[in-house]
Amino acid sequence: MKKSTIAAVAAAGTAAVAASVPYFYKQNTQLCASHYVFRSPKVKGALSGFRITQISDLHNKEFGRENCRLLALTEAQLPDLLVITGDLTDSYHPDLDKALDTASRLARIAPCYYVTGNHEHRLSRERQETFFRGLEAAGVVLLRNEAVKLGLGEGFRLLGVDCNQARTGVLKELMADRPAGELNILLAHKPHYAKSYREAGVDLVLAGHAHGGQWRLPGVGGLYAPGQGPLPKYTAGMYRLGDTVLCVSRGLGNSSFPLRIENRPELVTVTLRNSAEISV
Repeated sequence: MKKSTIAAVAAAGTAAVAASVPYFYKQNTQLCASHYVFRSPKVKGALSGFRITQISDLHNKEFGRENCRLLALTEAQLPDLLVITGDLTDSYHPDLDKALDTASRLARIAPCYYVTGNHEHRLSRERQETFFRGLEAAGVVLLRNEAVKLGLGEGFRLLGVDCNQARTGVLKELMADRPAGELNILLAHKPHYAKSYREAGVDLVLAGHAHGGQWRLPGVGGLYAPGQGPLPKYTAGMYRLGDTVLCVSRGLGNSSFPLRIENRPELVTVTLRNSAEISV
């Protein structure tokens, strides 16, 4: 091959790499906000219009200094409630102070509730306890296989299950004494336990973990997700499972696989509406 040809190929390759850098930077650092409406006859009175903003799979990533861009976008959603659905920190690089600082700042925006992800479960027992105490000190409420009553008017029950407890009898026990006609919203890290959520009779589930399938293709969706493998079923958006709706966040950060394609970091907000209302 002539030197001129080699030089031309090298120049073209360099140009392609240079052109791709802004694209990959945008895909992995530019936040986006997604909005969904959950409709149910169980959303009554003043509860209609209640806004829940979900933070999932941050993995200690920072969007601006002290996560200023993430905090600004979160505040702009005007949430009535913030929920953190696991993997706020990362077991491979467990900077607990950074995660706790972000949690503290989020808790100043709106009441904030948290359930564990698989990366919190991978921490040592000592680190787990340190982290959980720090979250409570930051004003974040931990839901560890329990339910609380929240909301306006008749309100709703907010349930939270530990990352590895969703397929056990814990969730069914939490749902066994539910009041008739009351809305039940579940925070759970893993979306692929969808069958368990449906069988338990939960109305709305907020989950993450799938990272949007990491690389997304038009007409295909995500290519791979932990716990689901290739061409995963539950990666982003809302899924109807009988009487249960599963809402899956694409998440914010990355972990062992560091690159997103057509899958920007996502902040999810779900607005509750009565099913009889005119579309808003």
